[in-house]
Amino acid sequence: MSSRPIVPWCRRAAVAAVLTLPLAAPAATIACADSPPVAFELFVASGVVRDGTESRIEVRAHADGCVAVHRPWFLREAGDYELRLAAPEWAALQRAVAPGELVKIDQKNLDAQTGSVWKETPADTIVHADPDADEFTLRWLDGGKSRQLVARNPQQAAARRPTSAELNRVAEAIVALRALATRPGRRVGAEGAP
Repeated sequence: MSSRPIVPWCRRAAVAAVLTLPLAAPAATIACADSPPVAFELFVASGVVRDGTESRIEVRAHADGCVAVHRPWFLREAGDYELRLAAPEWAALQRAVAPGELVKIDQKNLDAQTGSVWKETPADTIVHADPDADEFTLRWLDGGKSRQLVARNPQQAAARRPTSAELNRVAEAIVALRALATRPGRRVGAEGAP
C-alpha cells in the first residue's frame, strides 16, 4: 500500500468523473406502443395553468381499444396511464365521438358559437365571463386524413344554447373522451418521467 497522501483536488476530480458517467436508465414504457394509429385524440389545455403541453390533459384512443392518458402535474395521480376498452365500450365511444358528424362542423361557426354565447344574453342578465376557459382540441382520422376542431368550453356553450346541434355534437364527443382521462388504468409513467 502506498503511503503517499491523495491530493484533495484529485479526490474531487475522481468523484466528479464517476458522477458524470451516464447512468443506465430503464427504458421508458410508452402507453399503447403496439397499437394501431390513434383514432381519436383530445387535448385539454388549462386556461388557468398556462405552461404549454405540460399542463394539458391528453387522451389518445387507438383503433384497437387501447387508450393512452396523460394527467398533468396539477391533477391527482398525475402521470401516464394505459387502459383497454372492451369491444362494446369501443363501439360506444365511436358512436359518441361520431367522426362522420364532426367532419360536417365548420370551425369558424364553432368559434362564433362559443365566443358569442356571452354577447347574446339579455341586457338585464348578469353574466360572469370566463377568461380562463379551458381550450379543447379534438382530433380524429377521416379517411386517412387528420381533422381537428378547437373550442373554448364547448360544454358550457352547449348548455347555454341547447338547440345548437353543432355545439351539442362537439360537447358530446368531448365528454365521452374526457371521461376516459379519469378512469383507472395501468400506470406507465410518472409525471416528469422521460
